[in-house]
Amino acid sequence: MKNLLKNKKKLLLLSIFLIVFVAGCKSYVDPTTKKVMEQYIIYPTTPFSEVMQEGWFAGIFVWPLAQLINFFGGLTDAGIGILLSTILVNAVIAVFSIKSQIQSQKMQMMQPEMQKIQKKYEGKTDDNSKMRMAQETQALYAKYQVNPFSSILIMFIQLPLLMAFYYGVQRSSVVVNGSFLGIDLTHTPGDGLSEGSWVYIVIWVAMILLQMLSMKVPTWLAKRKQKKSGVKTKEYAQEKKSGMDQMTMTMLFSTGMIAWIGFTWPIAMSYYWGVSSLVRIIQNIVIDKFFLKD
Repeated sequence: MKNLLKNKKKLLLLSIFLIVFVAGCKSYVDPTTKKVMEQYIIYPTTPFSEVMQEGWFAGIFVWPLAQLINFFGGLTDAGIGILLSTILVNAVIAVFSIKSQIQSQKMQMMQPEMQKIQKKYEGKTDDNSKMRMAQETQALYAKYQVNPFSSILIMFIQLPLLMAFYYGVQRSSVVVNGSFLGIDLTHTPGDGLSEGSWVYIVIWVAMILLQMLSMKVPTWLAKRKQKKSGVKTKEYAQEKKSGMDQMTMTMLFSTGMIAWIGFTWPIAMSYYWGVSSLVRIIQNIVIDKFFLKD
């Protein structure tokens, strides 16, 4: 179980790293004008075949997302276009990954009992103890109806969409040529700070807070479920903490990376990331309320 959780954390950090890496190694922005170069802007009239020539990822993932933003943005404005596109894409992801998300939250709920089993057999290396520990662990999975590997699926679903949204938001014509709340969505929070416009900083800070909340909410919900169900973790089953636990360190590290790269990417991406985090929070609450039994 510990190895599984470590693998999930590694996947999360890998996802953040890849987004940062992709953001740095491929740029459609002219360094002089700090605008997306004209030949890379995706307009409503830009054909699929033209973008597909850049590569399969741009054609299959980036073009549809940019056109989705163009469609909604054309009906309203760039900010609402990003908002509605983010909600729709996350809703589609939820349909295909709902079981995976439920499994992930169930694994949070079973942690106190898993820690009891691990503590019970701590230091016992004989074959009999290993067999009994494996049997009790398997029985715990059966009790909560958990497949320990299925919750990783959502990471593989989200990763290409996260990278595609980065480029889709950046290249969408309604974002490049539009505005939201009176600000240029192609500017960075750093640009906004130098211009004395605090709207950029407010969006950037809101993104950071929502990112942190999206990582903490599943843990809070799991603890609430445990309290309601009467599951208690006794002192001997609790891990001794000499500092911050690994989950907190992971959250702070990944949030720090997003805050750092978010200060240098277009504010449209900070806005998208914040909305996406908010949607994940709502999804977790809905799953906890309607799909998980007390």
